[in-house]
Amino acid sequence: MKCRICGSPIDNTNLNRCVRFPICPGFIDEITLTVHSIKEYVIFDLETTGFNKKEDRIIEIGAIKIKNDRIIDSFSTLCSPIKNGKQMYISAKITELTGIKNADLINRIPENEAVKNFMNWLGESKISVAHNGLKFDIPFLKEACKRSNVEFKFTHILDTMLLSKALNYVNNGNIPNNKQETLARYFGIKYGAHRAINDCEALYQIFRMIKDDAVNINFSLKKI
Repeated sequence: MKCRICGSPIDNTNLNRCVRFPICPGFIDEITLTVHSIKEYVIFDLETTGFNKKEDRIIEIGAIKIKNDRIIDSFSTLCSPIKNGKQMYISAKITELTGIKNADLINRIPENEAVKNFMNWLGESKISVAHNGLKFDIPFLKEACKRSNVEFKFTHILDTMLLSKALNYVNNGNIPNNKQETLARYFGIKYGAHRAINDCEALYQIFRMIKDDAVNINFSLKKI
């Protein structure tokens, strides 16, 4: 595929822009990003006070940058869940799930600062990989960016839960469900769920293995 402006090749690792970008602003919007075409992406995970994107708040962000199948950078921060000027209380259920206690979040940076730092850390990275990200992490992060008046930078997501479903692991009797911890056990990966950075590192390993099984399926990234 060539640039419609100058005829140079298109770089599918850089949002389908012309290889001469920014000298040439050309790009091909209709190219479908697939599980095997992405070379640079960010795996990220959120821990939160609950599951309501409007009422709950982020308490931890973890992320790793991948380039050519290698981890090149990481991001990790705890943040205080402030709502209406007061710090929110973390339930025992959330502490059990994440290992994060109320005392861990005292005097931490607020959510809006954490989100701003994360978006700045992304730089030019626009492609995200997350487990159940389309239903949870992406909507939650978008809402947090909106509250914080911060630009949401991701343009596409590869949701590994949807990829697992597309590979029919459950229907084939390989696993009982498509949860990340279930996939980790299936692939023999040990990690400390559910702290955000640990989840990211585990998903990096899971994704590398899933890609080998996805050679013969047509699985595209979702625009967000």
